[in-house]
Amino acid sequence: MQEGLHLEELGEIPFDEKEILRYAMLPSFAPAPEELPLQECLKAVKGAAQCRAVWRRYPLKADGEGLDLGFARTDSKDLKRHLEGCGEILLFACTAGAETDRRIARAKLQSAAKGLLMHAIGAQQVEGGCDRLCEGLAEQFPDRQLTDRYSPGYGDLPLEMQRDVMKALDCGRTVGITLSESLLMTPSKSVTAIIGMKEKNI
Repeated sequence: MQEGLHLEELGEIPFDEKEILRYAMLPSFAPAPEELPLQECLKAVKGAAQCRAVWRRYPLKADGEGLDLGFARTDSKDLKRHLEGCGEILLFACTAGAETDRRIARAKLQSAAKGLLMHAIGAQQVEGGCDRLCEGLAEQFPDRQLTDRYSPGYGDLPLEMQRDVMKALDCGRTVGITLSESLLMTPSKSVTAIIGMKEKNI
């Protein structure tokens, strides 16, 4: 493994039914939540999502009007505002794994409702994995204040930065995430993001 890369086995994330229904973004004409096959879907996906992550620490420098992130340069004004006051960043990738994708695909063949719910379950699992990772990072750097995570594609930060992220974190080898020509990640329930770090005010 490349020097500076850190792997985290985050395991299975507890299901949060309220969050799952929020991620499902059900239309107004959808059945009531208690009439949906949510419990069946939860049973079908249990054990599938074993979240893993890889992260790396980089110095952050102002580069004229833009930013030198250590692994890439960007002129994103939104990211610059987000990282104001930070001297370092943490770059990470997190995935719920390939088995989650396989079970989502199987559910879609059974019904549209099951497919939708399984997508939402996968989203809740990987976002929960990101939350668990960020909590762990905050514990590892108690003298630093961490920003919220910020992903390529947010605001004016180009989605094309995903290519730089994949290379910097060696995502294919470390956590099994690959990137298509159209910048879609596989497994689909994967997240990459940047977290700023600044010294805590004491």
